[in-house]
Amino acid sequence: MQRGRVPAYYRIYQVLTERIASGAFKLGSQLPTDSELMAEFGVSRHTARTAVELLVADKLVQRFPGRGTFVLESDPVSPDWSARALEDLKIDDPDARFELHAIEHLAPHADARVAALLQVASSERLMRISWSRVRPTGPIAFCAAHLPQALASRLPSDMSEQIHSAHVIPLIEKYSGVQAFRVRQASLAVAADAEVARHLQVEIGAPLLLLQRTYFDIHGAPIYYSDLYVRSDRYVHRIELFRQRQQMELARPMSARAATPIITQSKTRSRS
Repeated sequence: MQRGRVPAYYRIYQVLTERIASGAFKLGSQLPTDSELMAEFGVSRHTARTAVELLVADKLVQRFPGRGTFVLESDPVSPDWSARALEDLKIDDPDARFELHAIEHLAPHADARVAALLQVASSERLMRISWSRVRPTGPIAFCAAHLPQALASRLPSDMSEQIHSAHVIPLIEKYSGVQAFRVRQASLAVAADAEVARHLQVEIGAPLLLLQRTYFDIHGAPIYYSDLYVRSDRYVHRIELFRQRQQMELARPMSARAATPIITQSKTRSRS
């Protein structure tokens, strides 16, 4: 595997996730062993195992001692919106269609708040993409997303057509030469203003859940910011958090830790 800006274990995780999503690894099928992943991607056992552990944390696969790792069944029609990884932040609702409202370039100084969040000068033009997710019973979410002009200028002229069949972040990554690596989210309870109320078909001042998201690349530079307004009466936002691996030992009862022998290893350095 070629060395890049994204850690090798995460690249393997992305490849395996795509294979599961595409059906290449079907429900109940066995994942390649650590040794097979090492051979395919040219990485260490620790790197291969870390990638698989991310899949386990995402509940995409399950390890069975002595048997191997197998693909678990997901529930695509669940009414809950569960986010466990960056890719899970998109809304996947089989009953909701994507409805694009506009792709526009804002005038300089049009939104100083967003410019500050994207760490660009307020005088810089920003691209704004607005869209909704709409069920047959009505809209469930409205989003106003922004990205810097430096990235927006690299997007294709038919962006409005492509966005109907692909998610925004992957398109930005494809054409703008960046890759989202981390996202920061803030959740707020807000009252609907006139624009949002119109798109979500609620009264002005109606209570909504606002998810403010800033996406960063591997170097920590912000590449994308969005305000996602959700009707809480039509959608549930749920987040599952998992303990980091290095903290698992601290979470064990004292009696169990005391019963576990501590093994230390020493390394010697030879001189040639």
